[in-house]
Amino acid sequence: MDYLNRRAMLCRAAAIGGTAFLSPACISKVTVERNAEEQIGWPIGFKNVRRHSLESPRLERIYGRIPKGLSGQFYRNGPALRERGGEQVQHWFDGDGMVQRFDISENGISHIGRIVETEKYLADEAEGHFTTHGFGTVVEMPLPPANLNAANAANTNIVKVGNELLALWEGGSAHKVDLATLETLGIKSWAPGMPAMPFSAHPKVETNGTIWNFGQDAYGQSLFIYKISKSGGLENMQVIPDVPGGLMHDFSMTKSHLIFMLPSLRANRKSIDYLGGFSWLPSEAQRVVVLNKDDLSDRRDFELPPGLQFHFGNAYEERNGDIRFSFCTTAQEFLLTGLKVILEGTVPEPAAGKLTHAVLRRNGKAEITQQISAMGDHEFPQFNSSYSGQFARYLYTTGKNRPERPLQSAILCHDIETGEIESYDYGITSFAEEHLFVPRQNAQSENDGWLIGSVLDFSKQTTSINILNAQNLSDGPVAQYALSYSLPLGFHGTWIGNNS
Repeated sequence: MDYLNRRAMLCRAAAIGGTAFLSPACISKVTVERNAEEQIGWPIGFKNVRRHSLESPRLERIYGRIPKGLSGQFYRNGPALRERGGEQVQHWFDGDGMVQRFDISENGISHIGRIVETEKYLADEAEGHFTTHGFGTVVEMPLPPANLNAANAANTNIVKVGNELLALWEGGSAHKVDLATLETLGIKSWAPGMPAMPFSAHPKVETNGTIWNFGQDAYGQSLFIYKISKSGGLENMQVIPDVPGGLMHDFSMTKSHLIFMLPSLRANRKSIDYLGGFSWLPSEAQRVVVLNKDDLSDRRDFELPPGLQFHFGNAYEERNGDIRFSFCTTAQEFLLTGLKVILEGTVPEPAAGKLTHAVLRRNGKAEITQQISAMGDHEFPQFNSSYSGQFARYLYTTGKNRPERPLQSAILCHDIETGEIESYDYGITSFAEEHLFVPRQNAQSENDGWLIGSVLDFSKQTTSINILNAQNLSDGPVAQYALSYSLPLGFHGTWIGNNS
């Protein structure tokens, strides 16, 4: 294995991340104001979790039945603990992560949720207040950071690697979580001497089970590439130099290549909170780095027009060597200010998210081939993972933003071949969260399966689990089961089938 002086990398990562992200400087406290009005309406999706652990042995069946043969665990993760000691976080991406587990079978659905007990969480508990600055939050009395994990909120994704369930936050280490109880089991160290390395929240899994991921030196010029076996062992970790620092959240993967896209939001190291250390450069092209999986030193660089995106769909290579991939764009104002005012109960400006298709041509040219704004803003792209790295006809996103409230209320199916969009709208009082595609047992086609996702109805103040037939999306859920309480809006999740 090529660890390339991992101790030196760790020291560099701690230095660049610690000084800009975790500076001990102090800014005034944000007072938590409470009143009856703010608990009513869409802001409940961004409020503090009621308890640090939740449990519901049986969700109420609203209508329908669990489809025959559909059995497994649906996990989700997102920021939930946002208030402590009279302070509240100032950006949606901050707050301690809470992992949700929904057990789904023909007998119904049960739920448990538990805060991930990170080093940050335990320090905050001991002190009675937030002890570190965050992604977009500045706290009053920070403690000196020991390493990158001092601010690790473990609040972005939850995935299974080998036999371990990992809560992810790309600025630091993965955290091991018990598959059944959700008890935090400690930090995942991939090898001796690698205790606090950045590990992205969006690992990619090949059809043979091999896992790829990255960590970014956001204030430097390097990417850390991880190759992990199906059983969860680290096969290789390598540093890729000359990659501009910036805000990169996700990446794409074909059968032969890894694709990294550097947005036009670049680090400048001049802020206490992490986000404030970045500048939007409207004339700065996005740089795309393509690495050969078999030889990571075999590299090609491309440029695309200025922009910003969080999440990617599928990618594949054509016979002539061109690479095609998809992603959802967003407006920089939405990240820099919109996701702050949203916590204050203010509707931000629309993100104008577009589903975007791009091509990286064998001759070195790159271009945007299509941008789709119909029924936007588009986010949280998903597809049948059996088609990872090859052409997939169907891509699923959230969509249909509304001027009177933030985020999306619908789930969409994009037919890449025809350009048609099929949709189901949960309604004006609902937030549609990421929906995962789960193939039907003995599936006969790419879209033969289910879409499973959570929805917050803020008029009823409940969160529901919805199961839709991917082949008849516009018919709406074939089954809906609801909690008696609402969960804070989260980000990403995973499905672990009982037969997988």
